[in-house]
Amino acid sequence: MGLPHIAVRFYTNPDGVAARRTTVSVLALLSIFYVFPPIYGYLGRAYLDHGDVGGDASRTVVLALPGAVLPGLDGQLLTALVAGGAFAAFPATASGVAMSVAGAIDRDVLRPLTARLSRGEIAPATSFRLAALVGVLAPFVAACTAEPIGISSAVGHAFAIAAATFAPLLILGVWWTRLTAKGAAAGVAVGGLTTTAAAIVSVMDLAPAGWPGAPVAAPTAWATPPAFAVTIIVSLLTPASRPRRWARTMTRLHTPEDVLVDGT
Repeated sequence: MGLPHIAVRFYTNPDGVAARRTTVSVLALLSIFYVFPPIYGYLGRAYLDHGDVGGDASRTVVLALPGAVLPGLDGQLLTALVAGGAFAAFPATASGVAMSVAGAIDRDVLRPLTARLSRGEIAPATSFRLAALVGVLAPFVAACTAEPIGISSAVGHAFAIAAATFAPLLILGVWWTRLTAKGAAAGVAVGGLTTTAAAIVSVMDLAPAGWPGAPVAAPTAWATPPAFAVTIIVSLLTPASRPRRWARTMTRLHTPEDVLVDGT
């Protein structure tokens, strides 16, 4: 819910109604998709032996399973379909993340900076292109200089960070009228710190082996509830920091789509 390539739907649709509809559609499709990885893993255990997969079994099983289930040409075609779908997903996800990161850098860093230095003479499109360049080059340099990290581990930690930061903020921001700015900041900070610390421990291989290390590798279940709790508690303690015009914003969020379309 809080991943950048989901939130970017709100910037790539012609109006708010279309943005909401496509976002819900994407979330539904993703929910259906994530039913299949455990099924795929179960089939991998059923059809493949340990000798059929390499050192990184999680990635080898993805390509080895179709041929094991359907030997011959059918299995080769299915393997090609799986590989093609994976490669298509990489640029689709990366482009959404790049747009979201570029938008944040542009709005929060470059525009205020260029406004002070050039008195607003730099075009917004130029500022956004520069932000996109920075947002793409920074992870590229990190990927070239740092030790390789398994894609499954990196994606899992990205999901955990999103679940413990943006997801509570979005849910409470839309459905709870007593959310305050300080509560939102505190909840995001708690969720971000816990999941980021777990990611660092996991990536650096500092987590204990076996079941004790499983919560560190997948911290969503224990990091998200405290983020919700801190957001709610701090919001209740700081009612004065509720944003101005919150009632107008909540009304717009919950106005039926037909009313928004008619403009009445």
